Amino acid sequence: MKLALQAALAALLPATAAFADQDVKINFSAEIGGHPFACDATFTGIGSTGAAVRGTDFRLYVSDVAMIAADGTRSPVTLTESAFQHDGVALLDFEDGSAACDNGTAPLNTQLAGTVAEGSYTGVAFNVGVPFEMNHGDPTTAPTPLNLTSMFWNWRGGYKFVRIDMVPTDKAESGPKGWFLHLGSTMCKSGGKTDAPAAPCKNPNLMAVSFDGFDPAKQTLVIDPAPVVAEADMRSNTPQTSPGCMSFLNDPDCDTVMTKLGLPFKDIAAGEQQLIAVR
Repeated sequence: MKLALQAALAALLPATAAFADQDVKINFSAEIGGHPFACDATFTGIGSTGAAVRGTDFRLYVSDVAMIAADGTRSPVTLTESAFQHDGVALLDFEDGSAACDNGTAPLNTQLAGTVAEGSYTGVAFNVGVPFEMNHGDPTTAPTPLNLTSMFWNWRGGYKFVRIDMVPTDKAESGPKGWFLHLGSTMCKSGGKTDAPAAPCKNPNLMAVSFDGFDPAKQTLVIDPAPVVAEADMRSNTPQTSPGCMSFLNDPDCDTVMTKLGLPFKDIAAGEQQLIAVR
């Protein structure tokens, strides 16, 4: 009887702080060349020849979000289920389907929202990309936000982790139709393009991002492709390759780009990622 009473009283006690969670919201903004992204805007001075471009798409997937404590330990963020967040994967969407972005959708999402173990944090970490276990399913039956075929290559390759499409406004008639930055997994082995690989791709191309100094209450993470494409010519494209850089090893237009995403490419070592910065 005494033990039963003690158990009943314990059940009424509030949860201890060690098991409490706190809300966290991480804000993002999109820019091209330091100017706010908009589907009806033109951005100048982009790439190695200072091209003028329109942005026609600006979306990316994020996963494995964690907050970083002062001692370097990481606490995972549980993303709240929503139209833009499912099972730890979120879609950041800065295009609104208007003007030059007519391939997109109207709703926007510029924030990650979730909970993290109660504590004091001084940084943030996440991957740009979709984990292998979720990367090669059927987008026509997948839950939102993984149900966008415009963000999907095929079952073998999986999702486009990053889709930032730029179209030069001052290109020659014979120039490329656009300069597209698409990041995704490559060298994935399967029986065909409509077959999912059984083992992880040789180049998963998950882009690891971390900032030791970040306060989500005061700061924003700014995504800007201009530093990534600084050595690329927006007005030209290697013949017989996809426009811009789509992560494929046979594309010389990726040679100066992938390293700036913090990823190795062929025999080129990874550098510091330059796509995302703290402001």
